[in-house]
Amino acid sequence: MTGPLLERVRANSLSLGDRPALTAGADTIRWRELWPMVQGLAARLREAGQGPVALTGSPDRVWVPAAFLACLIAGRPYLPLDPGLPLRRQRELAAGLGAQWLEEREALAGFSSGLRCRPAEVGGQLAYLLFTSGTTGAPKPVGISLNNLESFLRWASTLPGLADSAGETAVGQAAWSFDLSVADLYLALTQGGTHVALTEGEKGDYSALLRRLEACDVSLLVTTPTFLRLCLAEPAFSPQRLPGLRTVFSCGEALPPAAARRLLDRFPGCTLLNAYGPTEAACAVTAVPISRDMCGGPLPIGRAGEGAVRVTLEEGELILTGESVAPAFGGRYATGDLGYVKEGLLYWAGRKDHQLKYKGYRIEPAEIEGVLESLPGVERAAVLPRRGPGGEVRGLTAVVEGPAHTGSLRTGLARLLPPCKCPGQWVRLERIPLTPNGKCDRKRLEEMIQ
Repeated sequence: MTGPLLERVRANSLSLGDRPALTAGADTIRWRELWPMVQGLAARLREAGQGPVALTGSPDRVWVPAAFLACLIAGRPYLPLDPGLPLRRQRELAAGLGAQWLEEREALAGFSSGLRCRPAEVGGQLAYLLFTSGTTGAPKPVGISLNNLESFLRWASTLPGLADSAGETAVGQAAWSFDLSVADLYLALTQGGTHVALTEGEKGDYSALLRRLEACDVSLLVTTPTFLRLCLAEPAFSPQRLPGLRTVFSCGEALPPAAARRLLDRFPGCTLLNAYGPTEAACAVTAVPISRDMCGGPLPIGRAGEGAVRVTLEEGELILTGESVAPAFGGRYATGDLGYVKEGLLYWAGRKDHQLKYKGYRIEPAEIEGVLESLPGVERAAVLPRRGPGGEVRGLTAVVEGPAHTGSLRTGLARLLPPCKCPGQWVRLERIPLTPNGKCDRKRLEEMIQ
């Protein structure tokens, strides 16, 4: 029995004709071409054996997401590797999992083979593997099953505006090796839309980016908050250039209130969904539409009791239980993320491993950062400990990005937080350093401000 995801893709391929299904750079695969192509590669992959299929996840090449579908049909999990890694390191990671390496020429030959392949039986089969870093920084593979993926899609399609906009043109900013890419790709494929993967060149060039967004008439943008802020820094990122933009799905890190305010002010008819979820639970598990009134403080990530899985709090830690959780965790995953519920809304409050003990109090840097980012003139904030020779916390340092004066920030923060949570030192930076996935690079930041 074919699963709902592949059934939808097959039906769309039979009915949507010349409409583009997948686009990247100058390459396009049309809907009528898609199912025959991926069946051909799937047949070759099934003939080649079992186990994972590794490939370099370059967003510049449209064959990559088509190969993902071929792997699903063949019943073999795909493993998209970070194209920023040296090729030797990519091959080492693939070999460590016993994965077949798929070259572009082999994929293209499979697409044109004319072979047919019955989709694999659904159930607990793995759909894909992604490498994620633990607290030690050592990469670890996470396997997501087809059931996990379809559970995520069922929930995501119920979010306000998401399915309708994905059925038109969905633009993805995240690399294929980053779990956020799951949302834009599979929502577009199941809703019969056109998926547009931004190339590295387009992500690094405002003019090229806007030309692409304008040319494809983007209706859904799936993005990290960092990339959204970069878009909003360009005045031409506006309804005049992008009249079709109806939904923005933000995930992957905390969304600063200033960025949310700017988007909603500039695109008053746009639905902004602030989402949360780890790689271990198929992209996102909670989300909530952000209103302009919510932007006066830290932004919620969902509503209590609503989501792709059951979300509970145990000693402040977010615990996920349900069908979206990866098989390796037996349906229950302790995230290591802290959270709280206020007036029926769910909030993220940082990482357990970032928790500090200061003057006898338990301090969550993310809580202070969230309050700082709600103050006028703050684009982004980070709070770091100052430690003594024995590792004890002797004080807090606030690092802020934006035009706000530190004196006004001290005053504003003191009105909202107790003295133990108010940093004693302040640093202003033009840009807070980020990791490749757009999160605050705390290690590098500590080195900068020492």
